Amino acid sequence: MKKFLIILGVVFVILIGAIVVLPIIFKDDIRAALDDTMSESLNAKIYYDIDAFSLSLIKNFPDITVSMSDFGIVGVEEFENDTLASIGTFLVTVDLMSAISGDQIIVEEILLDRPEIKVLVMANGKANYDIAKESEEQAPPPVQGTTQAEDSGGSEGDAVNVGIEKWSIRNGKVAYFDQSMNFFTTIEGFNHEGSGDFSLDIFDLQTKTTVDAISLGFEGTEYISNKSLVIDIILNMNLSEMKFTFKDNRFAINNFAIEADGFVSMPGDDIEMDITFGGKDISLTSILSLIPGVYQEYLDGVTAGGKIGFDGYVKGTFNETSMPKVAANLSVENGSISYADFNIPMEQINIQTSFNYPSADLRETSFNIDKFSMLVDGESVEAYLKFKDLEDYKWDLGFEGNADLEKITKIVPLEDITLQGKINAKLKTAGNMSDLEAERYDQLPTNGSLNITDFLFQSSDLPQGFGISKASISFNPSEIALAEFQARSGNSDFAMNGRVTNYLAFALSENEMLVGNLNFNSTLIDINELMPEESMEEEAAESSENEADAPEQTTEGDSLEVVKIPENIDFTLTSSINKIAYSNLTINDFNGKILIRDGAIILDKNSFKMLDGTFEMTGSYVTKDLEKPKYDLGFKIKDLSIGSAFEAFETVQSYAPIAKQVTGKFSSDFKVNGLLGEDMMPIMDAIDLTGLVNIAQASLEKGDFIQKLSSVASLKTGANSETTKKINIKDVLISTSIKDGRLYVEPFDLDVGGQKAVVGGNNGLNGELDYSMLLKDVPTGQIGNMLNNALSSLTGGKKLVADKINLNFGIGGTYDDPSVKLLGTSSSGENSGGTTEQFKQQLTDKVDEQKEKAEAEIARQKAEAEAKAKAELEKQKEAQRQKIISDAQTQAEKIRAQGKASAEKVKKEGYAAADKLVADAGSNPIKKRVAQEAAKKLKAEADQKAAGIEAEANKKADQLVKEARDRAAKI
Repeated sequence: MKKFLIILGVVFVILIGAIVVLPIIFKDDIRAALDDTMSESLNAKIYYDIDAFSLSLIKNFPDITVSMSDFGIVGVEEFENDTLASIGTFLVTVDLMSAISGDQIIVEEILLDRPEIKVLVMANGKANYDIAKESEEQAPPPVQGTTQAEDSGGSEGDAVNVGIEKWSIRNGKVAYFDQSMNFFTTIEGFNHEGSGDFSLDIFDLQTKTTVDAISLGFEGTEYISNKSLVIDIILNMNLSEMKFTFKDNRFAINNFAIEADGFVSMPGDDIEMDITFGGKDISLTSILSLIPGVYQEYLDGVTAGGKIGFDGYVKGTFNETSMPKVAANLSVENGSISYADFNIPMEQINIQTSFNYPSADLRETSFNIDKFSMLVDGESVEAYLKFKDLEDYKWDLGFEGNADLEKITKIVPLEDITLQGKINAKLKTAGNMSDLEAERYDQLPTNGSLNITDFLFQSSDLPQGFGISKASISFNPSEIALAEFQARSGNSDFAMNGRVTNYLAFALSENEMLVGNLNFNSTLIDINELMPEESMEEEAAESSENEADAPEQTTEGDSLEVVKIPENIDFTLTSSINKIAYSNLTINDFNGKILIRDGAIILDKNSFKMLDGTFEMTGSYVTKDLEKPKYDLGFKIKDLSIGSAFEAFETVQSYAPIAKQVTGKFSSDFKVNGLLGEDMMPIMDAIDLTGLVNIAQASLEKGDFIQKLSSVASLKTGANSETTKKINIKDVLISTSIKDGRLYVEPFDLDVGGQKAVVGGNNGLNGELDYSMLLKDVPTGQIGNMLNNALSSLTGGKKLVADKINLNFGIGGTYDDPSVKLLGTSSSGENSGGTTEQFKQQLTDKVDEQKEKAEAEIARQKAEAEAKAKAELEKQKEAQRQKIISDAQTQAEKIRAQGKASAEKVKKEGYAAADKLVADAGSNPIKKRVAQEAAKKLKAEADQKAAGIEAEANKKADQLVKEARDRAAKI
């Protein structure tokens, strides 16, 4: 007995020693084999703590436990600084006896502690997880007539059977960043554990998964932010029949949890499903917890209540030709939402929605919101939506709601802005996508209305506010009708009505025409009040600069800029305004039409009163060439003060500054056209004006011009005679024109200090004067008598100097410093009329000659500019054509190269697989013969597939170039 105990003790000591020593002996061999396997399989850098590598029989005796610490995988090349995976501890426990027998290896436990996974996908699609090396030995495709055992080179008994009983992941982190799709997702606090005996044909698989925070974003917007996730599943696994049945389970995202019953069966290639699911203890708060993260800030301090219903099913077969039926229903009954900071509740929320996917035919898919209604602080909102057919979208939508803007601003505050008013909106629309794309808008029944009452908008930029006392708008597929619009802003009031047609086609197509008619009425438009204060200050500063005769050309900071008029709008605005206040002008009784048509604003007989005169204006503003906007206006003016015209109109100030010193009124009928600058002001040297000015009564009696004319023409007729001090114009019709920056005046009659005169000529923008004046029947007075008496003895008493003569003056210099010279005299008397007409004709001829020269110069410059512009445009078009074709050819070559590379890859892979198939057949003549036939077929298929890929690439490339040439030809 003693001897037996000694032997038993020795055996026990040997066993204990073996348990301790054997792992130490084989540890390095196992670690080396592991290193070799990872090196051969992975194209990455592997690291782990060598000293912490452990192989133990003691830790989980009698099982073998292998563990590694600080294990990680780091990428290579462009990913050499990125860690794909790092694991705090990796542990595997294997049943010792199952490993010894080899029939079935049972893995007792797999543990990953603190794993961190970081997946990166670059813009070119290359990913850091693609680290597996291509295997040098790939299993050939099964050859007809062989068995699994023969293919593997062994018997069925050689197959290794592995069963895993338990696995777990603790405190994991996952990050996925995909630059190719601008997508990311992160998972924090990932914990998972599962158990199940896969060595059995039928067993229960139990898993539990929790995630503390999951986030997801796409295209720069974060749609899911820090949502929690819980998944508890008990799944009955019938591996012999490949049927998996839900026994007990719970899926929850934040507070939204569902349960599922049923099974998934995969006996063959088909997947059979019969699953029902429904909500578990969910509420309206649960649904709000699913709102995307980008809107999460709006849910702080929100409480919700109400009964929620959620259920659905997935039933049917999944294969290449069929899909299972899917249906889901969500309802909210008597829900409520309130904000802690605002006493504006949303109550009586009732929603009924359904989703139905009955088959693989997408035309049968539908999503319906059969009911949506709620009260927002007593204001009702109702809506419905019926949507179906994912191939030709069909919809039926209705909405009716009331909104109190003041209440909304309490929920969403607007800084320094007052917003009030009540809005009632109704909308019903139905149709399908095919009618919309085909522009059959009459097949899209759409109607609705918008009613606004007591609206007020007020801000620091609009301190007087803008209010709408009442507005009523209705619409259908063909038109929008404005039945009523009553508004006010400070002292200004507005009233409008009218309609707009073809608005749907205009909104959904680039070339459709928007047609409208609007009637506008007002008792007062106070533009001074409506314009921002900064604009008025800039305008005043600009006026001061003009007065100082030192304008600075700049477009930066101007209050006005060129406005592009769309060419696909045909709009008529009929206006009636009692009074318009602008700067120091008052416009009364404005009536007329403004048309927007063919890229132009057209004025149709707009009449008004201003400066004690009456105006009628027609014309256009055209912006087809946005760099050179044109205007073409016609004016009829009656009884306008000359001095007031100088104060009001920049054109008069520029071309006739002498008008500042003229008193009287004039009437006019003229046409003017030209170009506008970037500040929407006329370019003065580009004005082309022709017209008639009718002066009933005017006078000029002060200024340098009068003084210098008087000094030259101061011929006294007697002791009491006075020098010339005044110019009078009465019942004169003056023909004027502006060409190439100069004002031309045809000869006209006037009164200079009681003497009749004729004047005509031209002046420039710089004030330069070039005028001629004939002063008729000027008395020679005492000087004439003295000369005649002295010469009477020589002439036999005949007068050499007439009692009256005509004086011909030349007027030059500038308005600020005029020069008046006496150019000559002529006899007066019976033939003075002929002399006057001759003078007028000479002046007319001179003016006409100067105008012709100016027009010829304008025509020459215009022709040169147009030729240059045309040549430059053609040059740009040719460059554009060449670029389109060149870019297409470059892209086509890339497509061809990619196609060729893909074809060569497919061919290479096919040939390699075929050669390997023959090599793996060995020396067996039967297997080799079969393999050779199969290889021949594989190579033929590879050739055919490669040729198809290359042909398709060439076809796409040729089509791309052809389309580019067609586009280029149209430029």
